[in-house]
Amino acid sequence: MLNNSLGNIKSANVKEIINSNVELNPETIQELDTIAQLISDLKQTQVALRESEEKYRLLFSNVPLGILHFDSQGKITTCNENFTTIIDTAKEKLIGDYLTNVIDIHLVSAIENTLAGNIGHYEGNFVSGTTGKITPVRVNFAPVILDDGMISGGVGIFEDITERKQIERIFFHDIINTAGSLNNIAELIDYDSITNPDTKELLEVAASISKRIIDEIKTHKHLITSDQSKINLKLKKISSLDFLESICNYFYRSDILGSKVIQISSESKNIQFESDETILGRVLNNMIKNAIEASSERDTIKLQCGFENDMVTFIVHNSTHIPEDIQSQLFNHSVSTKGAGRGLGLYSMKYLTEKYLNGNISFTSSKKIGTTFTVSYPLKIDQTT
Repeated sequence: MLNNSLGNIKSANVKEIINSNVELNPETIQELDTIAQLISDLKQTQVALRESEEKYRLLFSNVPLGILHFDSQGKITTCNENFTTIIDTAKEKLIGDYLTNVIDIHLVSAIENTLAGNIGHYEGNFVSGTTGKITPVRVNFAPVILDDGMISGGVGIFEDITERKQIERIFFHDIINTAGSLNNIAELIDYDSITNPDTKELLEVAASISKRIIDEIKTHKHLITSDQSKINLKLKKISSLDFLESICNYFYRSDILGSKVIQISSESKNIQFESDETILGRVLNNMIKNAIEASSERDTIKLQCGFENDMVTFIVHNSTHIPEDIQSQLFNHSVSTKGAGRGLGLYSMKYLTEKYLNGNISFTSSKKIGTTFTVSYPLKIDQTT
């Protein structure tokens, strides 16, 4: 009936109807009121839509981040000016081109994960494919998933972290100098002249810790400044079980464990092998720390060391499952089970193990069994590789 009335009204001169003294029947008046309300609602919706589009445009253009959208084929459909500045490429050269043609090769795996329906992350140097400009960036990718579950593409958010990297360089310069001064003071102490054995032992421990602090700082600096320098290994004989127990001693504290329990398997073997204590300690520390953080109160973190396939092995198990969308990119820089941007520990475990200690790292994770990380190392490190 409403459609019929609309047809009748359309064929008449609305202004004449309004200005005339013709009496309209109640049904027509009600339909006119309905039409007027629909027109009013439509106008309000159009105004709200324009305001929303304007807010989106302002946000898209002025947010201090690079933003782009790409379709399911990996073609760039739109981007803001900050993105073009970060990658140092004109916008007209980007729109319609494939991401793989304009994006640094190190980001390809993160993009592939996104188009597979997962979250993608990357942190490191971005090299412009057109000018060669190097920009330190932190990038997050997310898929665009339609109501029917289809992936229509994805969005990427690029953050220029050049300033943060400059601050890091200043920090490392200053803290290494400070730690170096502490170590120099420790080396000036004449330990033979100290008669109190307890005082002598404490000072020797302090000197050892000061050296370890410097090594830890240099190792960490290397991790976050890519491959600009190489860590010089300090190899020595290590007993696997003794070393694992010494690492665990740090974690046997209520402020770290709470009601959680660390348990070293009675089947562990004390294997003699050659490695760098600082780097190996960093790997095992991160393995245990991650297991503790992932575990619930009263859970048991199980540790074991042994010998398999001519390799010394260290195993850390906890009962928590790692989500599948995280597993595929777990060892990427800045990917973490605790959220984006916190994955340096996981990244360092793989990086240090494979690049410097000639070892390998793997993990298994399921809802039924939990998560087990395993690192394996040779009895002797070949430094020629």
